[in-house]
Formats: sequence, C-alpha cells, structure tokens
Amino acid sequence: MEQKKILISGATGLVGSSLSQYLETHDMKVIKLTRNPKSETDIFWDPTRSALDTTLLEGLDTVVHLAGENISNGRWTHKQKSKILESRKQGTKLLSESLAKLSTPPKALISASGINYYHRNSDKPYNESSSIGSSFLSEVCDEWEKGTEAAEKSGIRVCHLRIGVVLSKNGGALPKMLLPMRLGLGGIIGSGKQHMSWIALDDLVKIIHNSIINEKWTGIVNAVSEKPVTNKDFTKELARILKRPALFPLPSLIAKLIFGQMAEETLLADLPVYSSRFDELDFELSYPNLSQALTHLLGSS
Repeated sequence: MEQKKILISGATGLVGSSLSQYLETHDMKVIKLTRNPKSETDIFWDPTRSALDTTLLEGLDTVVHLAGENISNGRWTHKQKSKILESRKQGTKLLSESLAKLSTPPKALISASGINYYHRNSDKPYNESSSIGSSFLSEVCDEWEKGTEAAEKSGIRVCHLRIGVVLSKNGGALPKMLLPMRLGLGGIIGSGKQHMSWIALDDLVKIIHNSIINEKWTGIVNAVSEKPVTNKDFTKELARILKRPALFPLPSLIAKLIFGQMAEETLLADLPVYSSRFDELDFELSYPNLSQALTHLLGSS
C-alpha cells in the first residue's frame, strides 16, 4: 500500500516538528513546504511573493497548514501586527488557491487557527458555535480561516483547528513560565481570574492526525482540553508540581507596560473555550486535565 503524502507548512515549528515525527511513525510520507528547502523532497514557497510551483503539489493526500508569524515575537508595533496578519492571509490564500487549481488535489486541507477568534465576545463560555470577538487576534483568526475559501469551493475537505495554548516543555508558553517559577519568582498574572484554554502538544498532534484520516473532521473544531483553568489555578498547579512558591504576581498594569496590546490579548485574555465536537468525532484526549498534562510534561510532584 502506497504511503499517504502529507504536505506540512510550518513543519519546523513546535507543532509541525512533533507532527512530522508522529506521522512518519504512522507510515506517512511528510513533505515540508518551506522558504528554506534543505532536502530534495522539500517544496519551496514564499507567500510574500506569491511564489509556489503548483506542479509539485499534485498527488498529495492531505495538506496541513500551520505556518504564520509568531504572535509573541516582541511588542506589537504596527509593523509586527501587519506581519502577524499578512503572514496568515497571504500564505493561506496562496496555498488554498494553488490547491484548488490542481488536476489531482488533496482530499483535505487542515488549517490552523486560534481560540482568540472568540476574544471579547461577551457570551462566555465559548464553543464552536460561538460568534467572533472584537480584538485584533479575532480579526487575524477570521482572515486566516477565510483564506481557505478557494479550496472549500473546489470540493476539498477543509477543517479549521482553533488551537488553544499549546503546552510542551520544548517550546511555546510553558518554558517561559518555568524559569521564573523554578527561581521562586513566579506568580499570577493580573487578577488571575482570566481563563486559559490549553492543549497538551501530544493531544494536539493526535487531533491533527485524526483530522487527516477521518473524513468527519470538517469545519470548525476547537483544539483544547476538557477543562480551561484560571491563571491563578494554572500558576498554583505549576508551583505544586515544581515544589516552588508562587509569590510574585505580575500586575495587569505592569504587563501592559512591558508587552503592550499583546498582554491584553494573550496573557490577560479571558478565554474559557470548550470543544463540543469531540464526542461526535469519537476523539478522546490523553491529557484532559491540567494536573495530568503537567505531570506528563514535567514529572510527578
């Protein structure tokens, strides 16, 4: 039986690198879509110049689109906000329109999005049927998702994964929290009452794998754990597992002074997000609650 060919954009990032390894152990051939090809199977693209050789995309089984400017790369200047938005709009539109033109298009396009889609929607908690919020990142997620329109219209199955805060010891938010906590300098952020909807990296990789192989995965799916936690409870659980105190809070005002708008839309954002689709999709999380996830990542207390 011929291996499924899976094209991944953002394949060298935190999620993409773990996903690539996982898919290869499940007998799938991973092809990277990248600005910096390093092997003969890599495919070059540059969304800023609409550069992508569509002939190289023929015969793929599935495309997983993860690429986009990191939202936590420094303060959100006007230039940085433009990069965050345009990297997603340009890349998704170029990829979607290219796939739609193929004579043998892929069966599916799995496209990343974010739970910040719901930010500043007052109707909490949120699930897949909740409406869009009114923040900058809400707009980014909306434009990101709209970029797949050409692929959808051509009959390609499209699944948008609205991804929560990804927990991994190898990158993302968690390592940034670990150093101050291990030094005894950690603490709650702002009031500590804001909800954080998270997902263990291993579970996210499983979600993407399931969305590749199961045709029922279509439309919007919130890629989050079963139980969002407040910042206060997250901090308390992390301190318990690390056996360190959490006595040094970061007041909202200071967070905003240091990080600007990024603090308001990430660190201080109240995002209690659930998935109402996992039962329908026959999907079960390996790490549904925070204690299990942090123990898995950091060891037992």
